[in-house]
Amino acid sequence: MRFLGTCITLLSTLFFPWPLTAFLALGVAFFEPLVPLVTGLLIDTLYFVPHGASVPLFALSGALVTTMIFLVRSRLMTSSIER
Repeated sequence: MRFLGTCITLLSTLFFPWPLTAFLALGVAFFEPLVPLVTGLLIDTLYFVPHGASVPLFALSGALVTTMIFLVRSRLMTSSIER
């Protein structure tokens, strides 16, 4: 199921608008934490325009979401062990 969610998210970069892709990446991130980062890198690679932007915005936002997901998952895992 995780593989299917990852594939759908990565394919959505080609067929759907970016808000839907971001929503899918957030949903899959709870099972596969690196999906937002990979999706951001893929979007920035596919839609790169020379002299369009100096900052890879989607890759940076994907890295931020990935970091947040790792922190949330580690916090949830620690709180479930303490009980």
